[in-house]
Amino acid sequence: MKTYEKVFEFLTDPTKETFLKCRELVISNTEYDPYSEDIENLQDLLNEGKFEEVIQYVNVNILLSPRAHICKYFAYKELGDEKGRNIEMTIAQLIFDCLEKTGDGTKDSPYMITRISDERDLIRHHFNKQDVSQSLVKDGDKIMDVLTLDDGTQLYFDIKVPYQRLAFSFNKRNEQAENKEEKTPKKKWWKF
Repeated sequence: MKTYEKVFEFLTDPTKETFLKCRELVISNTEYDPYSEDIENLQDLLNEGKFEEVIQYVNVNILLSPRAHICKYFAYKELGDEKGRNIEMTIAQLIFDCLEKTGDGTKDSPYMITRISDERDLIRHHFNKQDVSQSLVKDGDKIMDVLTLDDGTQLYFDIKVPYQRLAFSFNKRNEQAENKEEKTPKKKWWKF
């Protein structure tokens, strides 16, 4: 649990530098998956009224997700736990604040996200706006998502790390599938 505790060191000093240092702990973890279904899992548990399970649900993929902490906030609220509720909302708000400090949402200074879901969380829950379209932009060594908002403005998000992790995951799965095929002895056509 030491790594998880270190991820939250930015809470005592919520600067861009401390947040990015904690983000590095998450993205360098071998279990990191920026496209995991953990947020959906949390929301399903919340909808099913499994509030204790929501609170106990912890892995590297949701540590810096504001939406995960908002789900936990609602679970604590349903359980009548004021202290837990306040802690989770504070964590979510500090993550939003730190995400905003990582850039200004322009092409030259995109926001640096940890999970792809962070894009819409920042737009919808922090800026109180709606997105209407999304596109992928490659500019030199930058890989960015561009979300167009309903007011016509565009926000840029640096997704280089999540994008590379996705490519790495695909390659790893393909290698595992190939290795499995090689290890599986093939039956002779005449043996049923």
